[in-house]
Amino acid sequence: MKKIKKRFVCSECGYVSSAWIGKCPECNSWNAFTEEIINDAVQTFDSDDNKSIQLPIKIQEVRQLEEDIFILENENMNIFFGSGIVPGSVILLSGEPGVGKSTFLFLLAKYIKRSKKIYYFSGEESVSQIKKRFDRVGASDSSLFVSNISQVEKINEICMKEKPMFVFIDSIQTCFSSEVDSGQGTISQIKKCTQTLIDYAKASNAVVIIVCHVTKSGEIAGPKIMEHMVDVVTYFESDYKNQFRILRSRKNRFGNVDEILVFNMKEKGLEIIDNPSSFFIESEDKNEFSIGKCKCVIMEGKRPLIVDIEALVVLSAFPMPKRFSEGIEISKINRILAIIDKHLNENFNNYDVYTNISGGIKTSDIGIDLAIAAALISSKKQKAIKNDTVFIGELSLTGGIKKVNQIDKRIKEAMRFGFNKIYYQDEKYSLESIGMLKDYFQ
Repeated sequence: MKKIKKRFVCSECGYVSSAWIGKCPECNSWNAFTEEIINDAVQTFDSDDNKSIQLPIKIQEVRQLEEDIFILENENMNIFFGSGIVPGSVILLSGEPGVGKSTFLFLLAKYIKRSKKIYYFSGEESVSQIKKRFDRVGASDSSLFVSNISQVEKINEICMKEKPMFVFIDSIQTCFSSEVDSGQGTISQIKKCTQTLIDYAKASNAVVIIVCHVTKSGEIAGPKIMEHMVDVVTYFESDYKNQFRILRSRKNRFGNVDEILVFNMKEKGLEIIDNPSSFFIESEDKNEFSIGKCKCVIMEGKRPLIVDIEALVVLSAFPMPKRFSEGIEISKINRILAIIDKHLNENFNNYDVYTNISGGIKTSDIGIDLAIAAALISSKKQKAIKNDTVFIGELSLTGGIKKVNQIDKRIKEAMRFGFNKIYYQDEKYSLESIGMLKDYFQ
């Protein structure tokens, strides 16, 4: 009797072991290994199959698609995906449970032209539950068909026959292939199902959107290679203290990365915020002053956003002063504190430092350095910053202020909201060093 071969795969990172172990040596996760049966079946090709193999053709002979791109009926979504959605693309939509991934699919269906057929396959909800969500969102104008089928071979067969232009899979963890012996949600199943859906998308020029869950650490659940296989990777972010959601593009073969869409979560579902800058900054009298808070213009993809940088600096009651930050990497805060100490002689060693971007947004934009430094000095020295002032710039370790990308867009956005004083560095308005902050707070 043939012996059954088994392996153990880490559900967090995909590490493979021949025996079960408690702690994954790759990602240090505990009790994350699941058992899978190895299928030794080898796919063979006879001589008849070779006749159907298509040889490479010269690129000038490639026929263009009748429709180069699917234009959505919402300009913000078109910009996010890169002037629309490219036919044959596979999009990965990930996020925490309850963040609004399924609700976003209905919102997207609302902006797809009615002439485009949409097939929605859900292994997580019944058809009646999907209908309730559909009615709540109000996407009644879309041509949407729903099903509870989870077997990827059946999904592929139906789609090849009916030829929908959009296919929604909610979620990849509930799909399974009959060719893989392991259970739903395992690494092998996810990889096989994803590859089958990609093959369908490329063969039919349909758009496939795959919903995927995330792990405890916030990474996409499943093999990391899945992110390389698809064309677009998006993450849903949320701050549960607020009602807004952010959809961020982490990979896009057809457009810019780090593009964002900002949504407001309401009773009837997600609502796109057309003007995010007004959403993230407080309405204040520009002739008034604030201590420990200043404005900055950051870039998220092509979109400039005005945000409030807040800082609180207080004498510490602990031998090791606290450093706490929300929305900004703590390593950036420590670097800026060291620059201020070195070049402005402002010591923070005996102070607790708290920093935050109001509204809960997160950013890695380098142009935020100067605004953070201004907010920190303002809070420590108890010197106010006028509300009509914006700081934009990257701080050098030598104390200089560097140029930032797309400065014209940033300035235009600041002026659009009535900010009159903009501190930045370029050829026309030279700010050579961080010493300007010392002069500002005199």
